[in-house]
Amino acid sequence: MIYSVTLNPSIDFIVRVKDFQLGETNRAYEDNFFAGGKGIMVSKLLKNVGTDCINLGFLGGFTGAFIEQNLKN
Repeated sequence: MIYSVTLNPSIDFIVRVKDFQLGETNRAYEDNFFAGGKGIMVSKLLKNVGTDCINLGFLGGFTGAFIEQNLKN
């Protein structure tokens, strides 16, 4: 069992564009929000390779509720 501590969890916002043009207006066709932060990303990686991991940290407010729900899914 590995314990991971994330003292500064975050929400990662990923935007996809089809043909990115530097200096031009680029329109997104998809956007996604994910729980992030170094400890959370390490925990996700460990889970993907079959290692038991518990992530510890502090959550609060809308951001905390989103991160908790995102990690449960």
